[in-house]
Formats: sequence, structure tokens, C-alpha cells
Amino acid sequence: MKDKKDLKSRTKSEHYLMVGAGVVGVVTAIIFFIMLSRGVVNAVVTSKISSQYQDKELEVLKTDLNYRTLSFIGKVIDVSDGIVITKSNIQKYQELENYIQARKDRTKDVNDLYDGKSDYRDDVTSDKINGLDKTLLKEKNQDVYQKQRNKLDTIQIWYEQTQDADKYLHKTWEAFNNDNGSLSFKKISMVNTYYKLVKNKTVKKRWGEAVTKMDDYFANHQGDSSRVAAVKQELEALKNAPLTEKYTPASVDIVSSLNSTSGASDSLSQAGITGKNVLYYNSSKNTLALMTRVSGKYVAEDGYANVLSSQVSSGKYTVKKLVNASSSDAIITDSSNSNFGQYVSNATDSSLSDLNVSNPENTTADFSSATPVFWFKNNSVLNSSIYFGNSSTIGFIYAGGTGYNNGMQISSSDLSNLMSQISSGITFYVN
Repeated sequence: MKDKKDLKSRTKSEHYLMVGAGVVGVVTAIIFFIMLSRGVVNAVVTSKISSQYQDKELEVLKTDLNYRTLSFIGKVIDVSDGIVITKSNIQKYQELENYIQARKDRTKDVNDLYDGKSDYRDDVTSDKINGLDKTLLKEKNQDVYQKQRNKLDTIQIWYEQTQDADKYLHKTWEAFNNDNGSLSFKKISMVNTYYKLVKNKTVKKRWGEAVTKMDDYFANHQGDSSRVAAVKQELEALKNAPLTEKYTPASVDIVSSLNSTSGASDSLSQAGITGKNVLYYNSSKNTLALMTRVSGKYVAEDGYANVLSSQVSSGKYTVKKLVNASSSDAIITDSSNSNFGQYVSNATDSSLSDLNVSNPENTTADFSSATPVFWFKNNSVLNSSIYFGNSSTIGFIYAGGTGYNNGMQISSSDLSNLMSQISSGITFYVN
């Protein structure tokens, strides 16, 4: 009986030990599972955070971020309260969130300068533009930076154009009020050109009535103004005419000999150019001017504009269009297409298909590398510009922005002045 009791007692102890061992095993398995799961979760989180970078070492974020994944990681961190997600991953996530927020803030700051699609807000200043220009440099992703910078460049051009326009309109309006006859054809053309370049609603409203009055006056007194201008021109010519020379009446172009440029005349003659007007760029002097042919020589009637930067090859081109583009305007850039260089207003897939263009969509800002078309919506700097080209080249004269192959940069005021003087179809010669 004793042996049986001892055996029963031993069996009970072994049972308890087995149960205890089982509990320990289960707890160990649970702990192991938790630790394994924690490791897997953190490995996934680390991978997902890293996948938001274009270059992790240089802290360059991708252009398009996966916000759904980031939102999920954020919720996991909040729920786990630091238990599942490691401190290292939490720190990496917070760092990533800071970079993203900084990008959003910069984008918002640029967008806040706009008053609708075609104007800038009243509180825009040169200092604000320059300050934001420096801030944008903190964006290390070049695609995102260029997009932000292009939008800021547009504001800067609009601001400078509007400031120039405001000054010119003020000066012309004052002169008109003092002497209505001072409103020449050239001045009324400049008034309307500058007014179109105003990109601020307050400034537009300020000058709207004055521009209308000058337009109405010129329309009703155009003959008088022309006669007054002709008389003044004749008197000026008579006053400056040498006594040994016969007086030349104002029915032909009278231009001061000081504006005559024999070098330009020689270059244009050698190029076989004989048209009445030609847009001429002297690369050695970095100057651009509308030249008028007078008595066999070309002269710059309105002086020269300084070219800020030029990447246009020497040769003969044609001014194809004075651009005032909408976002849906495009130019065919596929050199193998028989419609190469054609400007297409309000382009659609259908209208481009009719011109033998397929798969036209792209986001390329550089017109010289965009294919098969260049869209103006991708580079707002060119929305107001001079488009030129020949059988193998397209190019632009524009203000501000970035330098491009076949591009020529001048100041916004010079661009406005030039656009009021020239027309499509004239020759553009680069010496």
C-alpha cells in the first residue's frame, strides 16, 4: 500500500511539473512570438520609412510620398505607446514628418503669393520673394524644388512686370493730362501692352479707367495726334539738319545718325537680310535691338536692350509668335514631325492627333528637351515671351527663370518694350 501511495504522490508531482513546464512553455512561446512580431513590425516600419527617401544619406525625399503608409505608421506608433515600435524608429518617423511638413510649408508659402490663377496678392514684396527664394533651397529634391521655384519665378516676373507697368502708366497718364497730343501711336501701344502685363487686381483696378480714357481719346483723335507727331518730327529734323544737306521731309524715316550702327548693317547685309525691320542680337556686345532699314543702313531707333543670358546659336530665325499663352497651349517639338515648330492654341489630345502627335503628355519644363510637344503649363516663365525658330530649332526670348538651350533672357521691362514694337514674321538674326 505504501508503494502505491508513493507512486501516486510521485505521479501527482510529475503532473504539476508537467503543467508548470507547459505554462512556462506557453509564456515563453508568447514572449518569443511577441518579440518576433515586434522585430518583424519594426523591420517593416524601418523599410517603409526608408522607402520615402530618394537618397537616405543625403536626406532627399521622394517627389511623390506614400501618405497612406505614413499615416498608418503614425497610428501604430500612437496605439503602441512606445512598446511595439522602437525609439529609433519613432525618431526616424518624427524626422521624416518634419521634412514633409517643411516641404508642405514651403509649397503653401509659394501658393499664398497667388491671388487666383493669374494675379499675385497685394502683400507680395520684393523682400518676401527674395526671402522665400532662399527658403526654397532647403528642398533637396530637385524635381520638387524646380516646381516650387518655377511658381515663385512666375510671381517674381508678374511682380516686376506690374511694377514696370505701374511706373510707365503713371508717367504716360501724367503727360497725357498735361498735353493730350503727347499720346502717340507708340505710347498708346505701350500703354495697352503694359496694362495687359499687370498681374495684380488692385493695380488693374487703379489703372482701368485711365487706360480706357487714353484709348478712347486716341481712337477719336488719331489723325490729330499723328499730325502733331509729324510736325514735331519735321521741326526736329530741320533743326538738326546740316546746312550743307538738303532737308529730308518726315514722310520717310528720320533717325539720328548717333543710332546708326555700321557694324550691324554690315553683318545683316552679309547675311543677305534686306527687310524693313529685323531683330538683331550682337553676341560680342550682348545687346538686342529692333533695327530699321533707313537709306540702305540699319539703325536702332529705340536703342538697345542688354541681354542677361543667351544660349542661342548664331544664325537666321523668324519670330513666330508673341506669346501670351494659356495653360493648354503647346508647341510641337518632334523634329521628325512635318508640323515641327507649330504653335497649337488650346491643344487637346484630339487636335494634336490630327497633327500626327501621339502620347503628347509630359511635365518637362525645358522646352529644348520636351518631346513630342512642349506644354506652356510646365513652364509659366514662357507664358509671356517671344517665340522664334527655323526649320530645325525652336527658341524663346523671355524674362527671368532658368537659362535654357536656345533661350535668351532679358529684363521684364525690355521684354515688354520689345513686344510692343515687333510682330510675328520678322527676321531675328543672331550674330
